[in-house]
Amino acid sequence: MKVIKLNLKGILGIITLCMASLLVGVAYADEPIKITYSGSLHLVQFDGEWTFGSEWKTSSYDKFWYDYGTAYSDAIILRTAHEDKFFYVFIDYLTDFTNDHIADRAIVCFDGHDTSSAADESDWCYAVSRGSGNGHTLQGGSPIYQTSHFNLVKNHPDFVAHGGTSGENDRYVSIPHAAYEFRIPIEQIGFQDEYGFFVQVYDGNDVKTYPKEFSGKFPQKIPSPVKWGKIVSPDHSISKYDSQ
Repeated sequence: MKVIKLNLKGILGIITLCMASLLVGVAYADEPIKITYSGSLHLVQFDGEWTFGSEWKTSSYDKFWYDYGTAYSDAIILRTAHEDKFFYVFIDYLTDFTNDHIADRAIVCFDGHDTSSAADESDWCYAVSRGSGNGHTLQGGSPIYQTSHFNLVKNHPDFVAHGGTSGENDRYVSIPHAAYEFRIPIEQIGFQDEYGFFVQVYDGNDVKTYPKEFSGKFPQKIPSPVKWGKIVSPDHSISKYDSQ
């Protein structure tokens, strides 16, 4: 993978906007995400919303509450699945009703091998802004601490990401709110049945994450991969791609 040559300021800008906090926490403190196989996600319309009733129905479901029981509680639905050697990820931020131009964005990260204290070449992050169909790919391995050891790299030709506004056809909330869709080629990360996993979503100056302990305020750095959560394939169907 050829690294795009950017100056330090450019990389810092992307990292600052996309990454979540580096806080002390227990590795894998949250429950692992259990990803399922789907036979219908090739029908997804990548427009940054739940477009039709069954669009993301055949995917795994996880719901995260933040500040639950308070006047400031937020909720995010995460739908995940794999099909035809792609990860499909839908982030439905049910309580983000304001559209903060450029400031609203989401990132999904995978650690493809043994976790390390600093991001290495097996660590991949995929980011997209709300209102944009142009995602970005970040790969670990940079010696620069200020960028959380990530480089901006050229997108895989089959990578798709779109940030938008879901509502009318949304399965959970009909009020317009932020949503993000990703199609990520698994071959770029590696075919296995367990990965380090990290999700981060910006709502203006607020940061919501999985694992939840890294939620906080903008701007912040990405946590060490050893502090990420996990995503697992209980039926071991992802590793089978490697022999196909």
